[in-house]
Amino acid sequence: MEKENKEYKQEQTDEEMDWEDFFAGEEPQKWEKEKAQRKKRKIVIGKIVSSLLVIALLISGLGMWFDVFNLPAFRFIEVSNRLSKKPEVSEYKKSVVTIEWNGVKGTGFNVASEGLIVTNAHVVENTNRVNVHLNTGESYVGKVITKHPELDLAIVDIEANNLPVLPLAVEKEWEQRVGEKITFIGNPLAFTQIANEGTIVGKVMLKDIEAPVMMINAPIYKGNSGSPVINQHGEVIGVIFATIQDPAVETKEIIGAAIPSFYIQTILEE
Repeated sequence: MEKENKEYKQEQTDEEMDWEDFFAGEEPQKWEKEKAQRKKRKIVIGKIVSSLLVIALLISGLGMWFDVFNLPAFRFIEVSNRLSKKPEVSEYKKSVVTIEWNGVKGTGFNVASEGLIVTNAHVVENTNRVNVHLNTGESYVGKVITKHPELDLAIVDIEANNLPVLPLAVEKEWEQRVGEKITFIGNPLAFTQIANEGTIVGKVMLKDIEAPVMMINAPIYKGNSGSPVINQHGEVIGVIFATIQDPAVETKEIIGAAIPSFYIQTILEE
């Protein structure tokens, strides 16, 4: 009986030890499990925050690219590709240049074989030195030799020889050409050497410009400043410098504005 009691006590002790071991082992397991869960939650939260930041950056970036690659932009690329297949337009492009300095980008075109580039005064407003890039890939440092803010015209001189040129149409009575189709070439938005087309719709006097301004119905964007407006005979009849609201239309349609070439010739002669 005593032996049985001892065995019973021993079994009871063993059972008590087993339970203690069980609970003693269970608590660290729970703690480890909770620790792992907390770590997992932190990782998940971190991923969510990172994803939100990425989405925010993408939205911001897409906003910029939508400005560049909007539907009208895609259309003018299509038009440019079509026009550029014409031999005469391909020739015009050889005389059209990119003017660049300190992050500013505009357009210009050459009117003398030794290198005289016509552009807008506002393109070179705060500098007398610019980089001039030809469509051949050649680049020159250009010196701004004259600025005429009252006409928004400027001339840039580069050291070169035997460059292709665009001839100027210097007729003063250009208003008679209202309704004519024109071609213009420039560097709008993030693109270069983009050819497009439009029509002359009339003239208007602007407050800050001393001469009557040519109004053009055409898709014009930032970077087109300084683009030559070319008639059906391959002559430059104007220089694009801005977009304005058409005063003759109640809906205030946005159209292009160009300085007539007659005033370019006057400046060159001076």
